[in-house]
Amino acid sequence: MEINELRIFLTVASEGSITKAARKLGYVQSNVTARVQQLETELNTQLFYRQRGMLLTPAGEKLLSYAEQIIHLLEEAHKALNDSEEPVGRLMLGATYTASSMYLPSILADFFKLYPKVELSLMTDYSAQLVEKIRHFQLHGALVKSELNDESIVQELIFEEQLVLISTPEMKNIEEVCNQPFLMNTKGCPQRDQLESWLKTIGIHTIRYLEFNHPDAIIQGVIAGLGASLMPKSSILPLEKKGFVRSFEIPEQYSTTKTFFIRHKDSLMTSALSKLIEMLKQNSEHKRENLY
Repeated sequence: MEINELRIFLTVASEGSITKAARKLGYVQSNVTARVQQLETELNTQLFYRQRGMLLTPAGEKLLSYAEQIIHLLEEAHKALNDSEEPVGRLMLGATYTASSMYLPSILADFFKLYPKVELSLMTDYSAQLVEKIRHFQLHGALVKSELNDESIVQELIFEEQLVLISTPEMKNIEEVCNQPFLMNTKGCPQRDQLESWLKTIGIHTIRYLEFNHPDAIIQGVIAGLGASLMPKSSILPLEKKGFVRSFEIPEQYSTTKTFFIRHKDSLMTSALSKLIEMLKQNSEHKRENLY
């Protein structure tokens, strides 16, 4: 069993297609097919169902876990032997849509300036999907909204903010605000869950939603008069000072939002990852000082 065969196996499993895997790896399809077949022959078992794509068999699922760990250990060994005090190498990050919009642009811009030798990449997704990528060593770290109870993942609280109801300045009270549609992320978003929990306590069980999966789109929708939303106070404070929106506080137990930085416990803390976490914490402290 060769390392390159395991890399090909992982790519086919991830892409669910020989064609897509070949394109991603830069190989011809026949080469990918042959290497998968060679691996199956060596292990004397079928790794994929070949119907409408490449789906893992139970044996393939077992190999997937081992292959991820083997490739991860090799990459960690390479990073450990080549790491230096100056951050270099690849740093693959993930973030929720809210975190990537509100927190990361200025931080990553500063990071690029300070550490130009780091090959930094960022993908946005929902917290659950990002957690899965961390579990499978597909990301070095991610900013997520959900607090986890998972021994394989290390998590650090990075941002803790107050959520406020926002509406157009013409709204006079919370009752008027709550009669509008709410501009929120799709179902499963922690802030949406908090909003629903609070609204139930004041007797509102039916909520009209307009779903937007980007905080900037939500804020602009509120400004345009489409409805109300529940957003971090820091994200709308400048707009409120200019008179574009109005905010209303809700009970404390429903108004706290937390953002965690997570990484796999077996991942190597490289100098690049360490510096990024340090910058995230410094930015959080700076935002808190400016807000209060």
